[in-house]
Amino acid sequence: MESLVNELNEICMRDPFREKIVIVDSHTIGEQINEAFIKKDFQAVNLKYRTVLDLAKSIVELNAGQPTELLDQTVGVHITYTLLKRLKEQGALHYFSGMEITPSFSHAIYSAIQTLRLTGYTKENLNANAFVAPDKAADMAEILAGYEELLQANTLIDRADLLTQAMEYALIDEKKLFILQSNLQLSQLEEQLLEKILPENTAKLPLALVFGIDLPERTSLSSVRWGEPAPLSYLYQQDQVGGKPDLHIFTAKTEELEVKQILEQIKKSKSSLDENVIYYTSADSYVTLFYHLSQRIDIPVTYGEGLPISFSRPGRLVSGLLEWIQSNYSVQAFLDLLNEGLLELDDEAPSKTRMARILRDLQIGWSEERYGACLVAEIENLNSEDPYYETRLKEFSWLKQWFSSIFKKLPAFDLTINYKKCLTGIAYILKNFSKTSSGLDEISKTALLEGIEKIIPFAEEALPKYDVIEKVKDLLLSLRVQQSRSKPGHLHVTSYKKGIYNNRKNVFFVGLDNKKFPGNAGEDPLLLDLERRKLSSSLPLRSEKGQINLYTLLQVMAQSAGTVTVSYCHFDINDNRVMNPAFVVLQCYRLMTGDQTADFKALKLLPTSIIAGDILDDKDYWNEKLADNQPAKLTKGILGHFANLEHGVEAEIRRNSSGFSEFDGLVQIDTNEDDPLLNQKKKMSAGKLETLAKCPYSYFLKEVLRVKPIEEISFNANKWLNPALRGSLLHSIFENFYKQLKKENAKPSYALHLDKLIALATSLVEQQKEVLPPPNERIFLREMNDILECCKIFLKEEERHSEEYEAIDFEYSFGIGGKEPAVIKLPSGELRISGIIDRVDRSSDGTYHIIDYKTGSTYGYKKNGAFKGGRQLQHMIYALAIEQHLQLGEGAVEESSYYFPTVKGMAERFTRKQDATLRTNGLDILEKLIDVIKHGHFEMTDDIEDCKYCEFKLVCRRHFYNQDTLEMKQSNQKLKGVRAYD
Repeated sequence: MESLVNELNEICMRDPFREKIVIVDSHTIGEQINEAFIKKDFQAVNLKYRTVLDLAKSIVELNAGQPTELLDQTVGVHITYTLLKRLKEQGALHYFSGMEITPSFSHAIYSAIQTLRLTGYTKENLNANAFVAPDKAADMAEILAGYEELLQANTLIDRADLLTQAMEYALIDEKKLFILQSNLQLSQLEEQLLEKILPENTAKLPLALVFGIDLPERTSLSSVRWGEPAPLSYLYQQDQVGGKPDLHIFTAKTEELEVKQILEQIKKSKSSLDENVIYYTSADSYVTLFYHLSQRIDIPVTYGEGLPISFSRPGRLVSGLLEWIQSNYSVQAFLDLLNEGLLELDDEAPSKTRMARILRDLQIGWSEERYGACLVAEIENLNSEDPYYETRLKEFSWLKQWFSSIFKKLPAFDLTINYKKCLTGIAYILKNFSKTSSGLDEISKTALLEGIEKIIPFAEEALPKYDVIEKVKDLLLSLRVQQSRSKPGHLHVTSYKKGIYNNRKNVFFVGLDNKKFPGNAGEDPLLLDLERRKLSSSLPLRSEKGQINLYTLLQVMAQSAGTVTVSYCHFDINDNRVMNPAFVVLQCYRLMTGDQTADFKALKLLPTSIIAGDILDDKDYWNEKLADNQPAKLTKGILGHFANLEHGVEAEIRRNSSGFSEFDGLVQIDTNEDDPLLNQKKKMSAGKLETLAKCPYSYFLKEVLRVKPIEEISFNANKWLNPALRGSLLHSIFENFYKQLKKENAKPSYALHLDKLIALATSLVEQQKEVLPPPNERIFLREMNDILECCKIFLKEEERHSEEYEAIDFEYSFGIGGKEPAVIKLPSGELRISGIIDRVDRSSDGTYHIIDYKTGSTYGYKKNGAFKGGRQLQHMIYALAIEQHLQLGEGAVEESSYYFPTVKGMAERFTRKQDATLRTNGLDILEKLIDVIKHGHFEMTDDIEDCKYCEFKLVCRRHFYNQDTLEMKQSNQKLKGVRAYD
């Protein structure tokens, strides 16, 4: 850079007052040259930096008398997408007829159009002979013609139009002094414009020589003017090297360690951050690492290519909104937005926790219609006598109003979605509810809204749902923000392709493995190299891409005046494979060591570490402890700093010990609160007692600690009703059918009542369909048919059963809805019971029969055995409960049965005779279970099969226990006494 700025200064000194224009590829390059110029304490009057497009704009605006607005790329890609869709629908495409019109394909076609137009081609003069197939030439001509017509129809101009217009007015300008950047990347039209503007004697700024590599042939305007060689100029021609380069190499296990090692080196060098620049070969691999690490350790960093919009809250909000729309407005997708803190709601809104509880408890699941319907129904059902009525009403009303306003803006979930409505809905939420807490958030929010505003005038069409989602992702989630030149006081991170005019003292190159560098040189399928050669000699060839990338890297190295460090990581965590260095690293090693015969084996001997050398975040501390050969004991000081870790270590020790402790379920309970015999208000149910018998620890989590698993319905494309909803629906069908028969004083008859039962079932299923829409009609019909088959099985069995039994009561409840609980007398006290009995039958001899419908399979039930170790108590509890509640007298209920009127169950009945022996044994089981509660002895189940469908697996973690240790903890004789009853 020194020779470049010295020459620029000489030019300025020779002609101080004349306007001097340095023609550069980008404004960033202009800023870099100017920064180096000023750092040398040089000054100049009338020194400006302009791109060729800047010059074209000035010419057109000066001569045409109006400002010029160039076609934005996002708009260009959109109109290309629209054009391709239309041409395909019209059957106008032949070569591309089988291609799916996607945003990525539209990008590729738009890029090909720009390449052709900047080479000077239009629909009139396209060289059809250049293409490998006549159909391809015809399609490209058709696309080019359609594109030009769309530009004209929308009064838009692209870069090719601007350059063409500028050439109409362009004249050689002798008044200005033009200076060219070396290695200008010029299209054919740009070259033609410069030829019309530039005088013969035009200066060109030099670059350090690069030996040993051939560049593709260039024109005089875009060629490189070589300056003096630097030590790193000889990297690929080391037999002529002059001088010792300040060059260093290191390798790291992972990309994260590679980044951390660079920061360690900067720290050790005691150089200021703005004396260092880091060039990467892959933005995806390194920008995320640098960003998150710099945020954690609070160092200022600028990014030449910017940051992904997803690093900001508004960017993640847009991504989450698309997930929400795509999931048919799933409650879980909305709660993900809420819990991540992406939405900012007003002061009247319920808290996040409360909102999540309400939406889950309402069992909305998904669908725009269900939000409104479920909230309205809950508002109508609120009991005005409830002391929480006013608060709850406010919460539900706020949610109803908020979701109503949101869904008015967002598109309805359908096979096709209006693109414009999707964008305006997202913009509405961004403007009004996007949470911002940093400068990055504010910039991102503005960028997203501007991106939407650009497309809105062109986004009237309705497209398939998937296409709309993909288009919005392409439009908004591909944005990058906070692109910046290097700033004082900041470490600068950017691509090596932007580094030729860097002037920082210490230069780092990361990611020099052979996967990332020099990059894939595959063909462009839209414009093959063969076609490019025939179209124009100025078109870059894809086969030369790797060579150009290598030259660019070598040029950046040669231009670097200070310390140069190259690095690569030798293991890819994502692909779980070893990485090898790029050949340029070997060349650096040879130059650094002076051993020109060294091979890749020598690079494998370079020292590397699996942990960071310096502690930059908490992870590094723990990695250091893990990597130490000597096991380190965590001190109380460390544990005191990490309270959760301290509690976790204690829990782990206690759980792995042979003793039974509070970490395993041995607790001091409040007997006045939790003992159902002492607490007159506490009611037990058959389900709770069966849970206590099956696994006391599960009962402890649910009933004592009040741990509640998240219960929500979620969209399943292959299923409509979950087991609970299906069971509830079948119960309702059976109950209502029998109530109709009771009114008619009729017994069930398959021949007489099948149509009635089918009509009733169909009606109730249709009502359920309104409340909870099925994923599609095929799934609905499949599950409807299954329910109707269950009804047929039920009616056949009931016709046979009714010969000896008469159904007298349905859904008989006690201890629920204000009704008095049933009371079961135990030797130690009275146990209050709540529950609902599906059906009570009376036999011909006057005794009672209790029926409990089961709508699943018969797994876990058998003909013999009454209690299954305490896991099946409902039959006995309900028999005792209804006798007491209806004052029927002891022994009135002769039997209870579990009845399976389903396709899986095939009307199987498992009957339990409620004789004196069974009752005596059952009361003993209940006594023992109450003792479990009294003593707070809530051990885990002794049978792993009980864990199969447990909802507390993640909390319990029974599988973490050693089997011998677990057996020692399962010492409760009371529970073992319960297990003795089969």
